Amino acid sequence: MLKLAGSFVSFPLMPSILTEIRLSRKLCLEHKLSQFFQGALLLFFVSIAPAFAYVSPQPVENLLLKGDSKAALAQADALKKDLSPVDYANTKASALLMLGRWQEAANLLEPYYEKDRTNLLLANNYAVALWGMDKKDQARKVLETSLNTASPAFRSLRKIYSAQAAEAYAKALNEKNLAPPPILLAGSSGGTDLVDKPVVVAQAPKAPAPPTPTVTAAAPAPSTQAPKTSPVATPVTEVPPAQVAAVEKDAAPSPQELETITANMNGWVKAWSSKNVKSYLAYYSPSFSPDKGLSYSEWYEQRKQRVAKPGAINVEIRITKVVKSKGKIVVTFRQKYNSANVNTNSVKCLEWVNDKGTWLIAREFNK
Repeated sequence: MLKLAGSFVSFPLMPSILTEIRLSRKLCLEHKLSQFFQGALLLFFVSIAPAFAYVSPQPVENLLLKGDSKAALAQADALKKDLSPVDYANTKASALLMLGRWQEAANLLEPYYEKDRTNLLLANNYAVALWGMDKKDQARKVLETSLNTASPAFRSLRKIYSAQAAEAYAKALNEKNLAPPPILLAGSSGGTDLVDKPVVVAQAPKAPAPPTPTVTAAAPAPSTQAPKTSPVATPVTEVPPAQVAAVEKDAAPSPQELETITANMNGWVKAWSSKNVKSYLAYYSPSFSPDKGLSYSEWYEQRKQRVAKPGAINVEIRITKVVKSKGKIVVTFRQKYNSANVNTNSVKCLEWVNDKGTWLIAREFNK
């Protein structure tokens, strides 16, 4: 707007200038709104941050170290909402164990142990609870499983101990140590072995042997479906098919299967008694599932050393029951084992599977 000679003259602004002014005001308003919401969100997260902050179980552990289990138990319950579930379970269970409340501690720890068996502290506390409940075998298995799973160092150390024990045993008898050196396996950062199948596993049977119609002391090889490697006959108790008792009618193997399994049982015993390691191990399937948390390769090396250990042994069996279920044949028998240092009389079971026409042992366990 201009003033000329005492009068005002009005000139309209250009449309483009008005548009730019409106756009500038809009952008400025949007920027201020963005800053406002960002500040509000920042204040919100700052206000709730303490709720998500990690709370250490150290106050409870300090009380446990002082031996004040009751105070530690109360402190753990007071911090339950702030502690992580695993920390709460571990610290409270520790206090319960100190008080001798085994069942409560086991109930608290079991679900967390089942989720993570590599947590050694959790496994130890759970095993202590089981031991206090007089579940000794279960406590041992918990510790063995966790150590085998989480600690390659423990697995290697156990092999070294076993080898040194065999060497000391041979030296005490003034004999040569026939046990092969153990195979130590490299471990990954996750605790697993980097080499699962050593070359020695290749000694497993490959083909069935020619058929033999009957089971006699003069027939060292297993029958039709036995492993190819023939054991050396030794004077052990023979178990003819006529002695097989208590066969379930609704789950009985065929006469041919019964004859084969009985022959294989006798061959297995002969190989063991004669310390024929190769023949003995040939009766086991490559898919054999060892007990006590061992891998197949660890079990294989352990059995090689123990069967070859110096000193005479005698193994006798009496089959009491043979049943067939889901393609597997389970043999229950009484076993007498005698050596210079060990004499046992126990009931055992062998589970046989048909592996490409050859009946091999898939499981071995005490009744």
